[in-house]
Amino acid sequence: MNFQIDKKLQEVIDCSWFTIDEGTFAYTKVREIKNVKNHLIITQDSDETTVVTDIKNLKDLGDYERNAENWKLINIRCGNPFYCVGFLAAISSQTALNGLDITMTSTYTNDYVMCKEEELEQCTNLLISLGFSHKSVRG
Repeated sequence: MNFQIDKKLQEVIDCSWFTIDEGTFAYTKVREIKNVKNHLIITQDSDETTVVTDIKNLKDLGDYERNAENWKLINIRCGNPFYCVGFLAAISSQTALNGLDITMTSTYTNDYVMCKEEELEQCTNLLISLGFSHKSVRG
């Protein structure tokens, strides 16, 4: 099944852009977090605490388990945040149809797409083909 992008959604995608963070990230399961400000995402539920952090910051964690892969961060800036039905579905369905493994997290102003390091070029090419613009982190 292919996700259909309607005209309204395509207009939002066409005025949205993404950047690629220079870091390389790891997903970890931790008992203790040191230097909270050094980490990208911290999520806690009744079962565990998960930290997504740049691999250079792994030393700032206590004991941890780590996912084997390294991940790259694509920061997507939606042209109409909160009011764009299907925005994340368009991204996730197209990456899935192309056999790419991603995770997604949304903050108040950003949508983070984490892709495996070795699939970064494929993910960025796919986003561009959907209509997103790629902007440099430095400007």
